[in-house]
Amino acid sequence: MGDPTRTFYDELAESYHLIFQDWTRSIQWHASVLGPLIEREMRTGGLRILDCACGIGTQTLGLAQRGHALVGVDVSEAAIARARREAHQRNLSIQFEVSDMRDLSSLPEAGFDLVLAADNALPHLLNEQDLARAVQQIAGKLRPGGLFLASIRDEELTVILQQAGFVEVRWLMPADSGFYQPLVLARYRMAEQTTS
Repeated sequence: MGDPTRTFYDELAESYHLIFQDWTRSIQWHASVLGPLIEREMRTGGLRILDCACGIGTQTLGLAQRGHALVGVDVSEAAIARARREAHQRNLSIQFEVSDMRDLSSLPEAGFDLVLAADNALPHLLNEQDLARAVQQIAGKLRPGGLFLASIRDEELTVILQQAGFVEVRWLMPADSGFYQPLVLARYRMAEQTTS
C-alpha cells in the first residue's frame, strides 16, 4: 500500500487550484503577506528559499515573482508536474523536485536562507517521529542563522523545533500577521562562535 498523503495529492493536483476562489490572486496575496514578513526577518532581498511542501506552487510562484531564488519540493509527483507547468507559463525559473520532507537527501543543495512549509503541511506527518525527522531534514538544508517558516495550527511543534536546534521560536496569529493561518517562525542556530 502506498503513502496515502502522496496518493491524495497526486489525485488532487489538477484541480487543487479550485480550493481558491481565484488561484492567481491567491498566489499574489500569499506573496504579498509572506514576502514582506520574510524580507523583514532576513533583512535582505534575493533570498534562497526552499519550499519543502510546495504542492502546485501557491507560495513558491509568488515568492519567485518577488525576486527570490526558489526550489520547490513535494511528495506528490503530480503536484510537482503541475508546479513546473505553472512556473513555465509565468516565465519563472524555479527548480522543482519530488521529495518527501522527511528525507531531503535527494536534494543536494543546502545553505538556504529560508525553508518554508505552508498551508498546514506538517500535520500530514502523523507521528512525532516523522515530524522530528522532517525538522531535522529542514535544519540540514538551512545556513546558520537561516529561518524556518511554517503555517500550521499545531503549537506542539515548538518543542520539536527547539530539540532540533532552532531558537527564537515565535508564533504569529492571523490578527498579527495578516495570514489566514497561524505562522511559526524559528531561526536555525547561529554558527558556533570561535574564540581566538
